[in-house]
Amino acid sequence: MMRATKFLLTVMLALTIAAGISACGKKDEKKAAEGAGINWMGYTEGMQKAKETGKPVIVDYYTTWCKYCIKMDETTYKDPGVIDIMSKDFIAIKVNAEGTAQVTDNGKQMTEQELAAANKISGYPTLLFYDEKGAAIGPLPGYSAPEDFKPVLTFITSGSYAKGIKYPDYLESLKKAQ
Repeated sequence: MMRATKFLLTVMLALTIAAGISACGKKDEKKAAEGAGINWMGYTEGMQKAKETGKPVIVDYYTTWCKYCIKMDETTYKDPGVIDIMSKDFIAIKVNAEGTAQVTDNGKQMTEQELAAANKISGYPTLLFYDEKGAAIGPLPGYSAPEDFKPVLTFITSGSYAKGIKYPDYLESLKKAQ
């Protein structure tokens, strides 16, 4: 009886160790896959990086329970074209609109939740865009599929919004150019 118990404990220990090793491998794989995608930053770090680089900013306000936030993460933000534009031309920031992490906005300390409230974010996801000088361009509420999101990104990177071009007119010019 003692021998069987010892054997069972040895097998259970071996399985536990194997599962742990396997889990570590999966975390490393996930980390590597994320590394190939969009480099998301926290608010304070991202806004500082934007000042240093002169790049426009996308702030993605999300919640953990929001199905369209999750869908954006699983589809739009995995699209190679979106990844390319965002990685090359933007500083990408994620803010948990219900989060308690501390951020600094224009020298003022607050939680992510307070930042979302200060920016009047009430639906998720909501993306706020800022130009290279930190001035607000505007919000994009709700889910955007990759094919709908890419023109928004190029609208900003082309500077069309700053020239007073309306977004529907910009889309029309893209259609004519094809």
